[in-house]
Amino acid sequence: MPRDNESGQSIIVIAVAVLVLLALVALVVDVGNAYAQRRRAQNAVDAGALAGARRLANRGIGEPVLEIQVLNDIHTFVENNGLNRDVVQAWFIDREGDRLETVDPWLGPAPGDAEGVEVDGDLPFTTYFAHLLGFSRMTASTYAKAWVLNGPCSADALFPVIVAHDTFTNTTGSPQIGYTYTIWDKETQLAPGNWGFLYWEDGNGTNRCPGGCPQGPQVPVLGPNIIDNSRSGGWAVGDWVHGDPGVNMNPVLDELAPYIQGDPWPEVIIPIFDQKRGTGNNVEYRISGFAGFRLRCAFNAKNKYVERDSGDCDPCNQGSSKDKCIRGEFVRMIIPSFDDGCLNTELYAPSFRKPR
Repeated sequence: MPRDNESGQSIIVIAVAVLVLLALVALVVDVGNAYAQRRRAQNAVDAGALAGARRLANRGIGEPVLEIQVLNDIHTFVENNGLNRDVVQAWFIDREGDRLETVDPWLGPAPGDAEGVEVDGDLPFTTYFAHLLGFSRMTASTYAKAWVLNGPCSADALFPVIVAHDTFTNTTGSPQIGYTYTIWDKETQLAPGNWGFLYWEDGNGTNRCPGGCPQGPQVPVLGPNIIDNSRSGGWAVGDWVHGDPGVNMNPVLDELAPYIQGDPWPEVIIPIFDQKRGTGNNVEYRISGFAGFRLRCAFNAKNKYVERDSGDCDPCNQGSSKDKCIRGEFVRMIIPSFDDGCLNTELYAPSFRKPR
């Protein structure tokens, strides 16, 4: 009698063990399948994000980019990688990866402040064994962000005039190559008490001039900085540089002339800023990029100006003795850098790496 009881207990133990083994097999199979489906979804959104950023990068070479073009590229690449476009959402993102607006199927231009795209995707799939526990279908959800690397991390030998990043938002989001811009104007303050001249002292009070040459808000410093761009030292994206409040163009007109009338026509490197702080002598600008530039005009009232071609200074002349401006054209956004890891190809490229 006791032996019969022991035999019955063994059958129960074996049955429970079999069920446990089946549950473990089911867990391994379904968990493995879930990982495989997530990798499939990740590959698809990665491809879509890179495709969208690559299309967005066309703005850097002067091409108009429409939102529907960005969205079509995203959809094409996610579908080529096994994800249905109906389960995909896309956003334009800024430098930090924060969402600006959705990528919509319309014919308007992509926003000028967009520096990349985010693509989110959901991939529903059928389970093998988990349906026995009430989970017949599961969803693999993931996302990817890709940015346009459209400039170097750092540069040296800078020209002492800075330009606002939003100068270009009404065009392509980047300078239009060959288009003439007014980059300095007596009528336009970039910050309270400051018009955009620079001297090479950073936000921490460090003099960046390699020889430790004098720096400060004064014409005797601005003139030498214009003549010798190597006095700038090296600067990187994210650095804060001091603004020079001077607006007296006359003392530096002679220093600007060789850049305008030189043969060959010189190119200078101009920093671009996205943030500012302070007033007057204490104004600082945060560098967000660099661009190659050629000067066409330095105007200091009606009879005091230098221009490359006849008429280059005409937009500066408003009939007042106080009219002052500097004009010229951007020739490229990508410029040589002295820091490893920065682009030095004169190409715009999509990347999963956030811009520095």
